[in-house]
Amino acid sequence: MITVLERTSTSTVASKVDELNQRVGGGFGRVMNLIAVIQSEEQIDDTIEICGAASREHPCRVIIVVEKPTSGDDSLTAQIHGGPEIGPSEVVVLLPGGDTAKELDTLVMPLLLADTPIVVYWPYTPPPSPIDHPLGSIATRRITDSRSMPDAIGTLRRLARVHERGDTDLSWAGVTLWRGLLAAMLDERPRRPIAYVEVEGCPSHPSGYLVAVWLRSELNVPVHFIPADVSTIRGVRFIHEDGSDLALTRESDCSVAKLHRPNLPTTNVNLNRRSLADCLMEDLRRLDADEHYATIIRSDLHIDAGADASTNMPQLTDDQVE
Repeated sequence: MITVLERTSTSTVASKVDELNQRVGGGFGRVMNLIAVIQSEEQIDDTIEICGAASREHPCRVIIVVEKPTSGDDSLTAQIHGGPEIGPSEVVVLLPGGDTAKELDTLVMPLLLADTPIVVYWPYTPPPSPIDHPLGSIATRRITDSRSMPDAIGTLRRLARVHERGDTDLSWAGVTLWRGLLAAMLDERPRRPIAYVEVEGCPSHPSGYLVAVWLRSELNVPVHFIPADVSTIRGVRFIHEDGSDLALTRESDCSVAKLHRPNLPTTNVNLNRRSLADCLMEDLRRLDADEHYATIIRSDLHIDAGADASTNMPQLTDDQVE
């Protein structure tokens, strides 16, 4: 069900949302305000699908703001989406025009649920500085997705320079399963001293890059990145000082990884590819600042190419980020 309001105001939209909720007995149990900022009307349907899926675990009021003015006319068009396909939340889409789009924080205020955390999510194009964005400045958490950008690595490096408490990027949630399995591998006995680590993956995707930086931070040993013609990560190898190695590898289109351990047969472990909705749901589970991510993103983001790599990984510059 979609209700469209032309030439309206957000206070009128808020009243209409309350009216619709009273009619169907909904609107209860909302745990947050989720504001998604997009650039065009063509992105609305996909954004509703992503936020709607995440809201099944985190009932919330979803407000989608089309940041680029839809016209030169100083007016506001709003859409209110509801129904089973949306999940337990209502979705309000705001399409401001002209000067109406210049003060987005003032625009959304009447729609925000009182005494409820505010999360702002940029599913496509992150702002130059999330905390300085009109909506980011009022948020408890600010979520970007550098993976959506043509130059993902350059975007992540730029976000690292302006990182503030409460900022995070979905590329970090995207490697949660890898980090969990790698940490479990390192906890197995017997523990052998590690000489260095090799991470093999796509040199232009954030996943392998962040895993490499995380391992360097956790283990305090050299970490080499080996470029590979894959979409994300092909594998991680821990080279021990005694010459043995421990590895986790996965083919590009496979949801099962292979665990290689010294003196033991190779075993299969589940390592599913995470959907965008899964990554967003994970980030919404914790509304406190992710200090671990902050430490990683603020660290030295350069990773050397492996000595035995067939091609040299280009040295990352300020214009390149995953």
